[in-house]
Amino acid sequence: MLVDAHTHVACGDDPRFPTHPTGVASDWWRHGGDVDELIGELDGAGVDRCVVVQAVGAYGHDCACAAAAVAANPERLALVMSVDMDDDDPATALAGAFGALPVTPVGVRLFGVGRVEPMWLTDGRAAAVWEVAAELGTTLVPTVFTDRLPALAKVIERHPEVSVALDHCAFPDMGDGGEAALHPLAELSEVHLKVSSYVLEMAERDEGDPAGIVERLVDRFAAERLCWGSDHPQDQRGTYADKVALAHHATRTLGPTEREAVLAGTALGLWFSA
Repeated sequence: MLVDAHTHVACGDDPRFPTHPTGVASDWWRHGGDVDELIGELDGAGVDRCVVVQAVGAYGHDCACAAAAVAANPERLALVMSVDMDDDDPATALAGAFGALPVTPVGVRLFGVGRVEPMWLTDGRAAAVWEVAAELGTTLVPTVFTDRLPALAKVIERHPEVSVALDHCAFPDMGDGGEAALHPLAELSEVHLKVSSYVLEMAERDEGDPAGIVERLVDRFAAERLCWGSDHPQDQRGTYADKVALAHHATRTLGPTEREAVLAGTALGLWFSA
């Protein structure tokens, strides 16, 4: 079984789902990327299920497009919505939005890599969102850079009942010791890492073989706390088939049980256990 923990969808020119470009990342959404294309990619690459993560670059925090795509394909897809953490009261916004979508989200993305510094990590807004997440029983998906991990860890420590899946492993710089910034999080059992195409591609570029980073993260965190995600079609360094092949290549040195966890089991437990 193969489960992709990080994909995106767009809704084209459908007037029901207007875009709200934020200038973050690539403009893949201008050239397709609808849910039918995604399902076709899954089928062609032998991927059983995937998580549709809110495309903040295309839609901001308006999750209507992603929610509609998942609602139309509930047997294959799950939704990670997002909430605008730069709002004055994101916790109240989260509580209101969670029940207003046509499908129940399995997680909430907390985006902190845009043009505004994520002051919400330290000014009480994150703590309030963690409290709401505990009440909702949902997983939080912070998207931050490694320099923000100490502040993130303090919030996580205060709410051990909330599962966390760190987007893109916080974008570590493999060539400059950035991976070490992840190490303190290994002591927090509620933290999981999304080992995305970005992580594998950077490791392949800097080390020649992405298997090394996967092995080290498994040694530090355990395989059941890692999950693979393609970041397709946001990541445009290759086709979807290329990204799936890279995932298989990067996990080839793991034992069968560990490999199954990274490629399917962890994601199933986080996103499809209900």
